[in-house]
Amino acid sequence: MQGEKRVTVEVALSPAEFGKYDLKGKTAVIIDVLRFTTTLLAALEAGMSEFYPVRTVEEALDLKKQDPSLILQGEREFMAVPGFDYGNSPLCHVGKRYSGERLVCTTTNGTNAILAAREAEQVVLTSIRSAKAAASYLMEQGDDLDLIIFPAGLHGRFSLEDTWCAGQLLSHLPVTEWGDGAKAAKILFERMPIEELRNGEDATILKKLNSEQDLDYCLAPDTSTGVIIWDAQTGWGRLLD
Repeated sequence: MQGEKRVTVEVALSPAEFGKYDLKGKTAVIIDVLRFTTTLLAALEAGMSEFYPVRTVEEALDLKKQDPSLILQGEREFMAVPGFDYGNSPLCHVGKRYSGERLVCTTTNGTNAILAAREAEQVVLTSIRSAKAAASYLMEQGDDLDLIIFPAGLHGRFSLEDTWCAGQLLSHLPVTEWGDGAKAAKILFERMPIEELRNGEDATILKKLNSEQDLDYCLAPDTSTGVIIWDAQTGWGRLLD
């Protein structure tokens, strides 16, 4: 029964903590609400088949040279990268229908968080739009769940909306053992209305860039049933069927 399942959770409150955890045998959850994990979800739901995260712009461009069919998506400092097909806005994909194209992605924060989790047994990506779906998937996996959540942050620092989303995810899980970071994320989610996330550092930058429609899309709780997984062995991720 679900109530008998042991669910142990820790949340890294900044990317500086990522290397402090032993990930072997654990499930890692990557969150980058504004906007990487939300944008990936939109792309995959629109029909992209797979994504491949890389650390640098140069890596992405080299892969495109080797395989011109690849689609490049990403940003640096919130801005689209010259030579890429898409920036990092989910609205690039909303209303479109793809036919199985593959994405290569690099962003300032989100792709680094994924690559930092490569030693985990399983890697799941989520966002405010899909936290409930991710929680349901996680509860279906095995007898016990040993979970570490990596909010992608901003330039190696704490991120309000990513940590809030970690608490949102935890609100859907019957957690039995709480790490201190998980407790902090839980309190943040319970005590801060979602509208306050519009005043966070990332959100303020997006508003200055006239990207408030991105905020509306990204801050829509549990509006998607999509679950994204990433395979560290192959480097490719996909949307679960």
